[in-house]
Amino acid sequence: MDKTIKRNSFILGTVGALITLAIYIYMWQAQDYLNPLLNTSIYLYPILIGVLAQVWGRLALKGNVSFKQVVLAYFICILMIFITESVTYYILLNHVDTNAKQILLDAWRGITEKGQNSLAKSDVFKAPTYSLSEFALGFATKTLMFTVPGLITGLIISKIPQTGK
Repeated sequence: MDKTIKRNSFILGTVGALITLAIYIYMWQAQDYLNPLLNTSIYLYPILIGVLAQVWGRLALKGNVSFKQVVLAYFICILMIFITESVTYYILLNHVDTNAKQILLDAWRGITEKGQNSLAKSDVFKAPTYSLSEFALGFATKTLMFTVPGLITGLIISKIPQTGK
């Protein structure tokens, strides 16, 4: 049973990873690092692909699925997507297009200067350095944050009554 869930999740995770890779390659080629549509989609499609993996796992096991299995399906997908994102973005900013760092730093400075929040004005937030440790921390944070929707949808999907017995 778990093999089916893992295989299906790996397939969808690979699709998500390829989508991530394609988005970042497009951003690099078009020098479109600040595109709001792309930057928003990077946070939406991992959840959709993870939920799709949960539903696919439930269908593959004919409705006889546990909470643990559907959460595993979701987690495998987002793990693959965020590993690809972190590695791709790190390589892109630190080895392929180092000028992109300056574009992103200028945008970050513009946001903090225009912000009305007193925290942003008091230099509580430090400028990003785009180091390997920052990407690793970002990967871990995103993975943990994006696990919460997977837990919620996993609870719902695993508790749907079976039909057609």
